[in-house]
Amino acid sequence: MIRFDTLENTPLPLLCEAFNLAFSDYIVPIQLTLPLLEQKIQGENIQLSQGIGAFSGNLLTGLILHGADIWPGPQTLYNGGTGVIPAFRGRRLVQQMYAQFRPIYRQQGIRRVILEVITTNTPAIKAYTNSGFTTSRLFHCYKGQPLQPRIRKDIQLKEATSPDWTLLNSFGDQLPSWSNSSDSIQREGADTLTWIAYEKETAVGFVSVYTANKRIRQIAVRQQYRRQGIGSAMLQHITKMLQGPFSITNITDENRALQQFLLKVGFTPTVSQYEMEMIN
Repeated sequence: MIRFDTLENTPLPLLCEAFNLAFSDYIVPIQLTLPLLEQKIQGENIQLSQGIGAFSGNLLTGLILHGADIWPGPQTLYNGGTGVIPAFRGRRLVQQMYAQFRPIYRQQGIRRVILEVITTNTPAIKAYTNSGFTTSRLFHCYKGQPLQPRIRKDIQLKEATSPDWTLLNSFGDQLPSWSNSSDSIQREGADTLTWIAYEKETAVGFVSVYTANKRIRQIAVRQQYRRQGIGSAMLQHITKMLQGPFSITNITDENRALQQFLLKVGFTPTVSQYEMEMIN
């Protein structure tokens, strides 16, 4: 007999253990330590009171982690991880978890749930589709050690502790995914560093890096300053500071300029993901 409940009374070590077991044979290997899980909870604003667990007795057999925010609105939940441990697969637990909790979320004012899923993960896509999700965007992910071309010496990189995110958010060509948003970057605090590129006194670009796994959260150059070596200067700077290699996730399919830049400076494609949403 499976019962469904929130995750707020589940100790984090047990949650971490179930998460790792559920993702032990995932397309991209994922293994969380307790500190990494705590960082994930902080950065993605995971609310265990709005997460879902499928329990067989005291055994956590399936889980959905949800982050809560009004970004990008209306009241939104972000699915930061869905997993079912191997022994309990094939029982439509994902569909059952959402079926149980969608009415509760609706009462709470939740109008939208979003998630990302690797495009080749057919079973997960089927489970989400059967739960009411539809595809909204196509993302591409990259990794690599940036090349070290000649750069402009007049570009200054300064670490920013309190960036003007209204200004920086205007530099890019896409709405970031949940975990790469400026809200998530700010929640990550000292775990994510942001450097702003200046030409004389003008901010012309920025790059933010989650230092625990050297994942570039965002990199962008102001429209009128592109193709002038600023992006390369920023990559050279973070390589000097953090070594690398680096990864960057969730570049929209339409953001061809950033994709072409990444390929040019030595990154290679890894996986593609669908962003899916459920309107509640």
